[in-house]
Amino acid sequence: MGKKGVGMGQTGIYPVQDWVALRGAWCYEQARVVATGSVRQRLEAQRLRVVVLGLVGRGKSSLLNALVGEPVFATGAVHGVTRGAQAVDWRVGEYPVELVDTPGLDEVGETAAVWELALGAELVLLVLSGDPNRLEINILSRLVRSGKPVIVVMNKMDQYPPAAQAQLQARWQSGKLARWVAGTDVVWVAAQPTGWQKTATGKVVRQSLAPQVEELRRVLVTQVQTLAPALLALNALHTTAQQPPLLAPPAQTEALIWRASTTKALAVAVNPLLGVDLLIGAAVDGALLLRLARRAGVTLTPVEASKLLYLIAGSLGGLGVGSSLLAGLLAGGGLWLPYLALATGRGAVAGLATYLVGRLGWQYLVQGKTWGTGSAREQVHRLVGAIDQGAVLARLRQYLHHPPGDGIQ
Repeated sequence: MGKKGVGMGQTGIYPVQDWVALRGAWCYEQARVVATGSVRQRLEAQRLRVVVLGLVGRGKSSLLNALVGEPVFATGAVHGVTRGAQAVDWRVGEYPVELVDTPGLDEVGETAAVWELALGAELVLLVLSGDPNRLEINILSRLVRSGKPVIVVMNKMDQYPPAAQAQLQARWQSGKLARWVAGTDVVWVAAQPTGWQKTATGKVVRQSLAPQVEELRRVLVTQVQTLAPALLALNALHTTAQQPPLLAPPAQTEALIWRASTTKALAVAVNPLLGVDLLIGAAVDGALLLRLARRAGVTLTPVEASKLLYLIAGSLGGLGVGSSLLAGLLAGGGLWLPYLALATGRGAVAGLATYLVGRLGWQYLVQGKTWGTGSAREQVHRLVGAIDQGAVLARLRQYLHHPPGDGIQ
């Protein structure tokens, strides 16, 4: 089928040489429309992330060292040398690839962080060294159920005689394992093989042999070169689908957020002392979060409210909410008196910050005090991008130029 053409109306026939690549390119363009944040950045850079998973002692670090051709990752005779995720850049043709080593899933304390890495990657290498045990079957099951592309790497095959290797291969070609993973996606390697040599004195000693990972390298290169757009698009679309949209609050809740925003905008505008706006802001924003929690039917302690406010405020600062918006306001027309311009600008920015705190806080609370998948900061950035900040600023500026009773309360 790959050599056939496809008719395109009356304009002629265009040959399609690779249907998989064509499908991947089409999905890639669709993913670019909806992806945001770091997922979109990786999509635009066409940078694939390949995460290596497995239990302790399966030879994950040795496998990656053999792939890249140098001892980048720490290894040792004692199991569990890798204590945290480590990455190295690799390249397959035109595509940059990030190879990520992870600690053993049966030993690491941050199992959730390792799974977040794996489920956010374009491809996972699950490293085994024999028949999978119950925990390894559970790991594979979770990857399959999540729809994550997986290559099973059977390492340390130099330790098995040919008959035992044949039995292992037969078990992967039948039963449940064969339904989960295609035979072409099970690769047999020896990342750190050893052999025996007889010395001149007649003593038999163990010696290291060259890694046997050529088949894995071939499979990876083939899949990346053929499926890179599809893998990137699949991961981007899957991640985006798990991210809840910005929820519009009920009318009464929206009115509450506006009242808090205009209250702080006016208080900051009429107060000439720099720094006082921070105290006013903390009080207004903290009280707003507590009132929103009561409306959402969620328990939120003052300490939790402070932590939530700190997270949102820190993320807004990273987005440039503040000085850059103030500069834009001062550059606008109609603010020709210096003090009035400064006061109105500071007030509008303060009110905008409270509005964003209210909308983001409401989203967090009605989702059960969670931001969804991915890091909280990334989710805050994504949700802020869905709010028309220009429209909010315009209404706040209008409010500040009119008596409080004639505004947007």
